[in-house]
Amino acid sequence: MIEKFLALPESKKVVRRNFLLNCILLTIISALIAVGSSRYLFKYELPHDNFVTLEITTYIEVDCLELMLETEIEPDEFFECENGTFEIYRTRASGAVISNVENKSWILTADHFCDVKSNLGNIPEELFSEIQVERKIMRDGKIYSFETVSQNASDDLCLVTSEDYRVSRPLVLAKTMPEIGELTSTISSPLGITEKGVSLHFSGTFSGCNFNACFFTIPAISGSSGSLVLNYDKEVVGMTQRSLVGFPEVTIGAGIQDITEFILEYEKESGRDIIPDRFPGLFFF
Repeated sequence: MIEKFLALPESKKVVRRNFLLNCILLTIISALIAVGSSRYLFKYELPHDNFVTLEITTYIEVDCLELMLETEIEPDEFFECENGTFEIYRTRASGAVISNVENKSWILTADHFCDVKSNLGNIPEELFSEIQVERKIMRDGKIYSFETVSQNASDDLCLVTSEDYRVSRPLVLAKTMPEIGELTSTISSPLGITEKGVSLHFSGTFSGCNFNACFFTIPAISGSSGSLVLNYDKEVVGMTQRSLVGFPEVTIGAGIQDITEFILEYEKESGRDIIPDRFPGLFFF
């Protein structure tokens, strides 16, 4: 009896010690979960290498003597003419790499950026052949070249390629739009801003689509056009093409259906398969 009574306090100590160890273990596990959750919630990392700044600059070379000989204007009226190469306009936009095929990067952007002829305005038709166009990709302080391969003015979509700029992983096209209220994000170059080591991230919620455009509460301004909008799974669901006048906190642009149709149409016309893993088993005849 006495032995049992004396042993009882020791068993209580063991139970208490086990209880304390369990509490400490649960506290550590809870802390690790909390840290992991915070990192997951507050560090939402986008594939920033895929997002680039695009620039188009147009020039014209002026030879006053040649111009005088080709026109009926009197020589005295050319007193203000100056020989040289002159910049007509320079514009920047955003874009993103969607594929690496045929040793090229395939990049989507907005057509109102790519449409050089419209951006030249009222320049006489006969001068178009004299105009030089320089196309650049700017990323992380470096410059690469690109060329335009397909345009769709009605949907404001443009496809360009670059043999110089490459990324490790292309973006994935979503199959459907997100639910209204879901998180969406992008990286863009508002006002043409591009700096080494800088990627301007913007986020907001998907707010629905009407008959010809989709809406996102993501800030946008000149230079943001062409940036692809991603869902929470980092899949492409839209493109920035314009914003509300006087309230640039709303992005308006094409949704994934228009983007996918644009790419499929190009693939059908060109015979290329620029996103081979998108729809396995789908062929065009």
